[in-house]
Amino acid sequence: MKRIAVFCGSRKGTKDAYELAAKRLAKILVEGEIELVFGGGRVGLMGILADSIITQGGKVTGVIPTGLSTREVVHQNLTELVTVSDMHERKAKMLDLADAFIAMPGGIGTMDEFFEAWTWYQLGIHEKPVGLLNVEGYFDSLTNYLHTMVDQDFLAEEHFKSLCTSDCPEALIHKLKLSKRASKSVWVTDSK
Repeated sequence: MKRIAVFCGSRKGTKDAYELAAKRLAKILVEGEIELVFGGGRVGLMGILADSIITQGGKVTGVIPTGLSTREVVHQNLTELVTVSDMHERKAKMLDLADAFIAMPGGIGTMDEFFEAWTWYQLGIHEKPVGLLNVEGYFDSLTNYLHTMVDQDFLAEEHFKSLCTSDCPEALIHKLKLSKRASKSVWVTDSK
């Protein structure tokens, strides 16, 4: 695993634990010689994560749409900055560049990126694992909702189980490395 895309907030959030988790994840990525692919901004959790990796000598690739380059305040000290035309191209480029994906606490943009990466994994568009870094239970409500989707037969349990989750960055990266793709046998057919 050479590159991990991390989806996270352009804000810091209300808990110090979010910033601490970003810094811990940065340390683990640098120690594992894993490059970061992220949204390219210098603010919020994404800025903290990128700054922490850069400070420790790691490599960081940012991907940002032209229209957001002023709003998100583009990070100027990256190893590489890829400018794309729009959000669709941004997500596609991040999905192309990374070997795995982690969502940290963030807002609707983070959720959009996370769900697209996981949907593409479920559909077999890519075979790269997807995970949630569940800092202080941030994603508990989401995982409960996903359980409801399974219970109501809108999400195959095998696909749900393909999502790696942990509150510990080291454990999450370990799970991503060991992740196996859900079989195609769980697809909906006319008989269901």
